[in-house]
Amino acid sequence: MSWNWKIIILTAGLAVSSSASAQNKTQEMMPYTTVDHPEFVSASGASFLSDTDVVIGVSSGGVTKAYPGADLAQHGVVQDQMPDGPIAITW
Repeated sequence: MSWNWKIIILTAGLAVSSSASAQNKTQEMMPYTTVDHPEFVSASGASFLSDTDVVIGVSSGGVTKAYPGADLAQHGVVQDQMPDGPIAITW
């Protein structure tokens, strides 16, 4: 099976308000800092992860990568490259 992933977006607990007062508020900036082009280690070398940690997995063109949920929760977005082009992963 061939997967062609371009953008992966996962959201949890998203609430949208349609009230007039919510629409008139100035949108606040998120306190996240994007991770651009992260470095990876082999699965056996990932001693900073435990068996119960959540990861987001992406596989394309014979390349498989795992993005720790804790990093995504802290940074908000990871921008990376796969064999068929750029991707963005968010939590």
